[in-house]
Amino acid sequence: MKLYYSPGACSLASHIALIEGGADYEKEKVDLGKHQTESGADFYEINPRGYVPAIVTEEYGLITENSAVLPFIADRTGALPTGEALYKLHEWIGFIGSEVH
Repeated sequence: MKLYYSPGACSLASHIALIEGGADYEKEKVDLGKHQTESGADFYEINPRGYVPAIVTEEYGLITENSAVLPFIADRTGALPTGEALYKLHEWIGFIGSEVH
C-alpha cells in the first residue's frame, strides 16, 4: 500500500497508524499548494479531490478520508477492535474529523 501525505495535514493520523501498526507501506509527500507529489506527479490524477490522506491499496484501489483510511489500516495491522470498541473508534474519528479539525 502507498500513503500520500503532507506534513502537518490530517494524513499525520494515518501515517502514525501505519508506523504503530508495523505495516509494510510506501509513502510519498504531497505539496498541497501545488497539488504535486514529491516525484512530480499531478496529485489530482491520483486523488481527484486533491486531499490527503490518500492510500492506494491492492485490494480496493484508492481510499481517502481518515474516516475510511484509519479503519482500513487498523484492519490490515490487526488493531481493528470489535464490539463496543469498534463503535467508540468510529465515534472518535467522527468527532476529531468534524469538531476538532
